[in-house]
Amino acid sequence: MTGSLGRRYARALLALARDEGRLEEAGVELAMAAEAFDDERLRAIVLNPGVEVSVRRELTGRVVEALGLSRITGNLVRLLADRDRLGFVVDVSRAYRELLDREVGRVRVVIRSAQLLSEDDQHRLGELAKGLAGKDVLVGTEVNPELLGGVTLDVGGVVYDGSVRSQLVRMSKAMTAGSTE
Repeated sequence: MTGSLGRRYARALLALARDEGRLEEAGVELAMAAEAFDDERLRAIVLNPGVEVSVRRELTGRVVEALGLSRITGNLVRLLADRDRLGFVVDVSRAYRELLDREVGRVRVVIRSAQLLSEDDQHRLGELAKGLAGKDVLVGTEVNPELLGGVTLDVGGVVYDGSVRSQLVRMSKAMTAGSTE
């Protein structure tokens, strides 16, 4: 499935969720479905053309029920299954998240640090990211020991790098350039 086809399904769900006042809930449900149908054991059955269509549909319906998906999200998952596109539910979920963020005027931020940050540091960096983005932010954190120290902020795809590692790389380049003159 191309990205545009995934966005088409995501836009359709967004429109239905908007009408029902369930934008966030539909996104959470779609992410749950994406996680469930991304499981190798389940994919081996629901994506296997050797398994009868009726069996695959029945299993998809059971998963939808077990997850407690709403009517609109459940119908989307069933539609993807009926059209042999269930393997792309992760792409649809990703596209939905992006469209939803744009719809509600927010951006996702990832704070990466060499070690776990305190709640206070996370809050301050989140506020900094909010100022840089000029809109509301959803903050996630990751620990990456390769940074050595400092942090990087990924604000909607724009990376602000304040890590010790990048400073050492810049110093190394400057020293190398200086030694060749």
